Amino acid sequence: MKGPFGIQRATEASDTPGAYILSRDGKTASYVGRSDSTLGSRLQQSIRERFGYSVFWIQYAGSPMEAYHLECDFFHRFSPPDNDIHPAAPRNTNWQCPVASCAWGNLLR
Repeated sequence: MKGPFGIQRATEASDTPGAYILSRDGKTASYVGRSDSTLGSRLQQSIRERFGYSVFWIQYAGSPMEAYHLECDFFHRFSPPDNDIHPAAPRNTNWQCPVASCAWGNLLR
């Protein structure tokens, strides 16, 4: 994972699959998100839609599935208060959360 970076650097993020963490204080995760194809654009959208973030961390992924798994990992590891629900798998996939104790990972097992 790379960062933390000030939110003004979000424009430098590449449009590839990946996941990100947004923070208000630079120490704790406030929100996690991902993009299956355009991470830089999605990160900038989240910053515009959600106010008060000062920094972000980013991790690029080699595939949309890896991006989903990264987002799930960040969600479980950091319990960000601004995420209302567990990350959803993309439509028309049967991808499961990689965290063994997660019900979203056990839905199809």
